[in-house]
Amino acid sequence: NPALADFPTEYHSNWQWWDAMTNSNAIILDDLPKMTPIVRVVDDWFKNRRLGLVFEAKVGKGKIIISGIDLHTNLESRLEAKQLLYSLKKYMTTVKFNPEVSLEINQIKKLLK
Repeated sequence: NPALADFPTEYHSNWQWWDAMTNSNAIILDDLPKMTPIVRVVDDWFKNRRLGLVFEAKVGKGKIIISGIDLHTNLESRLEAKQLLYSLKKYMTTVKFNPEVSLEINQIKKLLK
């Protein structure tokens, strides 16, 4: 995904995802329109929910990236999180930041409960 262009990663998680995974909560996407998250989490086979850690959407006349990863706390000592935040912010300034899925503000508010 172009949102990860400045974050060293492969198609699967590796060492650089350790901090993100230990400082995050997966977002359940089951009640949202079908979308491909920027960062996906695989649920267990008992529940098989659609989960994401980072996804993008159009909201009204704007666009948003939503992250279940803590990208604000102690960034000076969490270099991987700092770099991920940099990559996401940089992506948001490009023409490539053009989400396909539209969400209503109420759908986003439900995620915050």
